[in-house]
Amino acid sequence: MSAKLLGIFTLAIVINSIASVAFAHQKQQEKLDKMCEEARQVALKPRKKEIYQECLNKFKKSESVCKDEANAYNGNRINGAPMFYELPACEQAFAFRKKHSD
Repeated sequence: MSAKLLGIFTLAIVINSIASVAFAHQKQQEKLDKMCEEARQVALKPRKKEIYQECLNKFKKSESVCKDEANAYNGNRINGAPMFYELPACEQAFAFRKKHSD
């Protein structure tokens, strides 16, 4: 095998290895992000119930409108970070992203 062909072959192996690691990291990040969002939704559940009840009782909207409004609530705050990103599952997702970005 010529030196040039060996170099090309080696480069192909390195590129394939990098791509495989990047793919594995992406899949792991997706899994961690999903776990974070699931944990956030559990934590947001009591607030969503309050929003639903307030919508029905105070604003006298229909059940379907109130369900949509409550389900759409994502814990966003004016001039602040969305709620519950300090949960362990979210911190783990953020740490993984920080470690594997770049």
